[in-house]
Amino acid sequence: MLVRPGPVGREHGDFAVDLAKMYTINLGSGHPSLLAKVRFWLTDYELHCVACYRFGRRVGRLRERRPLLGVLGLGVFWFWNRHNMRIHHAEIGRRADIGPGLLVMHRSGIMIGPAVIGSNCVLHHNVTIGQRIAAGDHGVPAIGDDVWIGPGAVISGAITVGDGCTISAGTVLSKDVPPRSLVGGNPGRVIARDYDNGNMINFVVPRRPAETPSPILGDE
Repeated sequence: MLVRPGPVGREHGDFAVDLAKMYTINLGSGHPSLLAKVRFWLTDYELHCVACYRFGRRVGRLRERRPLLGVLGLGVFWFWNRHNMRIHHAEIGRRADIGPGLLVMHRSGIMIGPAVIGSNCVLHHNVTIGQRIAAGDHGVPAIGDDVWIGPGAVISGAITVGDGCTISAGTVLSKDVPPRSLVGGNPGRVIARDYDNGNMINFVVPRRPAETPSPILGDE
């Protein structure tokens, strides 16, 4: 069943929406008890990875307004991120621009570079998203809203993945795919069109305003 969030507005920040989504899916309520929240924060390592990424984004912006505090914050982020890489083998780089409602299902092996990813993204383990590098291609993917990315998928290069796409496990994708496509294979190809992944996404949050600037253009 498709779950929709409670009254969590964008003004509370992307991470607040991430939390509401994680609470609803994992704890059965967008507003669990304090004890349930404490247990979840202490034991859910997927939450730790998302929290580290959101913290890195915030201190990156803070550095522009208050350079000293920003640099100190980035130092904390660096150590936290290195810990995640050593212990969880996961890194979501702070230059990635990811919309609210990010859900990491299994953290191990996730590597996200400076891509643009929309709202309601679901990531599974061993997913790699970033530059292609080959043949001098340093472009990064632009991934739409409501995209489900299965285990072992690789998405690279200056490509566009449309809203509502489903990237099957083990897919290696290096070309554009239209919205609501089911994609699979190596190389990745469209298997079905108008594929409904609503039950897989499981939770829909408000989109960010269209005017939100991309950090890839240099805000961090």
